[in-house]
Amino acid sequence: MGNFFEKLNGPRVTGALNVLGEAPYFYRDDDPDLFAFLRRNRAEFERFYRDLYGWELVVDGRTARLYKSRWYNRALRPTQHDVFDLTRRGDCVGFLLVLEFYERLLEQGNLASDDAVSPRFSFGELFEFTRARMREELGSPPTDDDVRKILRGLWPSLVRFRFVREIARDDGDPDDSDDSDHVLYEALPALHHYDVRKLGPGVLGRALGMIADPDLGADADPIAEETAP
Repeated sequence: MGNFFEKLNGPRVTGALNVLGEAPYFYRDDDPDLFAFLRRNRAEFERFYRDLYGWELVVDGRTARLYKSRWYNRALRPTQHDVFDLTRRGDCVGFLLVLEFYERLLEQGNLASDDAVSPRFSFGELFEFTRARMREELGSPPTDDDVRKILRGLWPSLVRFRFVREIARDDGDPDDSDDSDHVLYEALPALHHYDVRKLGPGVLGRALGMIADPDLGADADPIAEETAP
């Protein structure tokens, strides 16, 4: 590493390299000092990842991530890659709706993506938004069970890959009633890396048209491609 970071503090370089590899997103709130060090020395880290790995380092005001444009181990199947990669139609549609909801939260709170405060919401608010948008696009109301099936199927991935975070109750513990519409969540900055507006008008309607037929668990490669970052 000497050729890339010879003028920088070694332990801090080691720390930054590790946190970037430990999760898909490194947030400023995770470690403000280390995040500031990374941003301050971004050029060195960008050159390191570009020259040695062919990866792109993406850093904004609150988030850092590594973007890998290709896979080198051809023996691995797509399902064996430990990345956020939606393959089910219901999950893809749900993610589009979450992105639209996130944009609305930012507008309602007069927030920018790099503001220190992230918008908060209850699961019930997201459910009501999703149900209304699906009715608007489909013209006929889906059942509440169908709407919840889409959101609940997607939710573990959103939590695991740190797109949302459950807000602890006043006693510091998470809410055990994870089926409750009153559970509060924080919309994390990674959502800003997926801009639904760039997909153009009508994408949600086209995606919903693909799941209007009964099987919400079918493969959905065409939708997944449209939701790629």
